[in-house]
Amino acid sequence: MTEHVPTAERGTGRSAGRKFDQRTIGVLASETGAIPLIILGLVSPTFVKPGLMWVLVLIGVYTLVSAAITVRVKRLSDSGFAILSFGGMLGVAGSALIITDDGSAFAVLVLLAAIPALAAMDSSLPIVLGFIVTAAVLVCVVVTVRATSVTAWAVGGGAALLAIMVPTYLVTSLRRRLTALIDQHSRLSVTDPLTSALNRRGLLDSAVHLFRSAADAGRLVASLVVDVDNFKRYNDTHGHSAGDAVLVEITRSIETTVPPDSLVARSGGEEFAILAVTDDAAGLGRLADDICVAVATGTDATVSVGGVCTAITECTSATEVRTLPELMDQLSAQADQLLYAAKAMGRNRAETAAVAPSHWRAGPHPSHTAPSDGSR
Repeated sequence: MTEHVPTAERGTGRSAGRKFDQRTIGVLASETGAIPLIILGLVSPTFVKPGLMWVLVLIGVYTLVSAAITVRVKRLSDSGFAILSFGGMLGVAGSALIITDDGSAFAVLVLLAAIPALAAMDSSLPIVLGFIVTAAVLVCVVVTVRATSVTAWAVGGGAALLAIMVPTYLVTSLRRRLTALIDQHSRLSVTDPLTSALNRRGLLDSAVHLFRSAADAGRLVASLVVDVDNFKRYNDTHGHSAGDAVLVEITRSIETTVPPDSLVARSGGEEFAILAVTDDAAGLGRLADDICVAVATGTDATVSVGGVCTAITECTSATEVRTLPELMDQLSAQADQLLYAAKAMGRNRAETAAVAPSHWRAGPHPSHTAPSDGSR
């Protein structure tokens, strides 16, 4: 995935940093960090077993090439990361095998832990598991070749395996926690914190699918406005905590009454907006009446409902046609007029109507909510 950087920021250190993802930066750091160690080995002939200096030279060339590729690519794909990292793991294991000193060899072997930990930052689970298994196999091979006793094999191998498992587990856990927090934030950004119904943004985000599904099925889109009757009086009499509780109960009553594919949003104070799909005006009327009955029988409050239904057509090029938010505002305003009529006729009732076919085009979805004054 390519990230586009604004022109004004190009050439700055900040924009350059954005070209690399965190996993690629980690790979580049491990590659460049290994280069000085390789150079030290090359200038110390006794550091490497006799006749095997060429192996260290080959590992050094591979490391330089890998670093150059990483810098050029900037964002490694899963396959690119897997290829370069697998070669790097072979280089670490090879270095551990040709180093003369056992202590240094085991210290180098621990560097295998870097690759699974880097993979855990951004790679899929199969890739992470693959690197863990590969690192474990390489550890066993190197320790088996170098260990001088069973105790040395157990201690050296166990320490290296723990060095691989613990960082990888920590990174995986942090990544899963961060993903959960992001998902939670995404849900909160589109839902009302009190009732868990959708908010204005959530309604807009989900409306596109409902509108298109209705059009594809040749059915009508229904827009309903639901307002709690005398809610200010209820709050004054029972307190705001009781008012909040009854709003939650009303939300549940509405959600269990509307069809499964409907969208229920709290649009302001004691007001709710509903988008649903219906076959005709009679179906809209039945739905609105059912909502009134469900709330009256399931809670300590009553509601009034205004609703309209319309045939929807999406236009792709006509700029004079309303955007989806504009069309939703229009339908909501028409439903609101019928809501006022229901209030004027005594409350705890519904008024609905079919309106002229509507056209809409894709466009921006500004999120705004007009708060209710609680007086209806």
